[in-house]
Amino acid sequence: MGEIGSEDGPQELDGLAVEAAVDHVGDDADPSEVRETLGIVAQDSVVRRSAVDDAVGNASMVVTTAETRVELAGDKLNSAQNAAEPVADIKRVSHRLHRFESQLTHLKEHANELGNAIQEILAMKNDGNLYEIATRIKQVTRDATDVQRVADDMQLELDSFIEWLTDADTREEELTADVNALADSVNELEEIVEAIERDGSDFEAKPANRWAAAMVRHRVASLMIRDLEAEVDSLRTWAEREDTRPPSNISPQLAEIRSTHETVGERLTASAEPAWTAQFDDQLTALDDALEEMEPPVSWAEVENIAHEHKPTVE
Repeated sequence: MGEIGSEDGPQELDGLAVEAAVDHVGDDADPSEVRETLGIVAQDSVVRRSAVDDAVGNASMVVTTAETRVELAGDKLNSAQNAAEPVADIKRVSHRLHRFESQLTHLKEHANELGNAIQEILAMKNDGNLYEIATRIKQVTRDATDVQRVADDMQLELDSFIEWLTDADTREEELTADVNALADSVNELEEIVEAIERDGSDFEAKPANRWAAAMVRHRVASLMIRDLEAEVDSLRTWAEREDTRPPSNISPQLAEIRSTHETVGERLTASAEPAWTAQFDDQLTALDDALEEMEPPVSWAEVENIAHEHKPTVE
């Protein structure tokens, strides 16, 4: 976006109809976006410097709401920390707490940035470029809305976490759902192997590419199995402390999943053409090395990033 002509000074847009101001801003900007932005500092379809105060006031209210929601998320985290205190030494608990604490730290930093952005806009209101002022108001409003949304989501996640901390049945239900999802994923891999063994006749894509993608999924599933086995151990320790019933029927199901997973891996290896392993071996080895460095409990967002980073390049 180009600067408004300096020969006329920063007051240039003040008093122009929005449509005329759009042409004045010019450059290669999208006219509809410029029109929307200028509307932030317009009154009765005329750009006015006097409209800045109201626009900043509206943005400030959105920022205040975001800051309040961040404070509420902080209060909710305090409740979670108190609930977790008796079992904070259990890795599965401390890992989740740390993730929430890091998230809250980032939210507070963003909230502080919002307040600073409002102050910068206020410093510009008397003689700053009106289009730039409007642009900044629009951006800070969007950013504040994003912060509020994340803070609200965090509160909901913390509610679920507190329920998980305080209710053994909830812990078992979540674990069972995760194990069932893993079983479905491994079964899907088994179906892919069967299709590859039929020379890939069911695939639109090249069999080599589908084989490589299946190998990635197989390696990620291996980490998922280790993670869930570690969670079973954690919940068993937890149950012993509270003298409650440990998760039932999970370990045998995980053992069955591990057995199927190992068989699928053997079949994937056996079904590979020499050219496939030559093409993808380096990338799959790098993925293996990256996943091996991760110890349960793991961050699945981080796992997804690693899998994407080391995703085999296909032709």
